[in-house]
Amino acid sequence: MHLRHLMAAAAVVLASALATPVLANDFFANDIDRPGGDYRSFDTFDDAQSCRQTCNRELPRCRAWSYVKAPTSWHGLQQPPARCWLKSVVPRARANPCCISGISGGQRID
Repeated sequence: MHLRHLMAAAAVVLASALATPVLANDFFANDIDRPGGDYRSFDTFDDAQSCRQTCNRELPRCRAWSYVKAPTSWHGLQQPPARCWLKSVVPRARANPCCISGISGGQRID
């Protein structure tokens, strides 16, 4: 019985890995900002994965990215979008609950 559960878990992990292609050593972390080194940014209503994927498409120029979450408290009718910042360098990581940040293409981390 234990082996069946292990095999089922392995199948789920494999299926999710196949559904979302990730470059070797692609790294991202919640509650991390990497300020500086920006070469462009854009508003997005998507999640952090879309920011990561955009950066990966722009290799080798894009070496890191930061996804700044949309504010949770907004007094207007529509919540403002999140923002994706693409970086030409790998800035130092700083703890900040505003963001999800990553390094693309197997770049060395700090």
